[in-house]
Amino acid sequence: MEFLMALFVFPLASYLLGVTGQMLIKKIYIVVGIIFIGWFIATFTIFNESFLVWVFIYSALSFLGAGLVCFAGRKRD
Repeated sequence: MEFLMALFVFPLASYLLGVTGQMLIKKIYIVVGIIFIGWFIATFTIFNESFLVWVFIYSALSFLGAGLVCFAGRKRD
């Protein structure tokens, strides 16, 4: 069950948080930083150190989502 969450649920949540955060905050690096810090804290409180690889992947996905929203907003203006 944890593997399915790490493979499907958490990446989708990170992407959606990146999109939502970009719409609200409008600063890509702040959004990604908040998501990175959240997953980093979860690594050592809920999961183990091997989850740290996933933290970087989830942060990259949130950067992708925030970047797409930022790019779409610039195209519209």
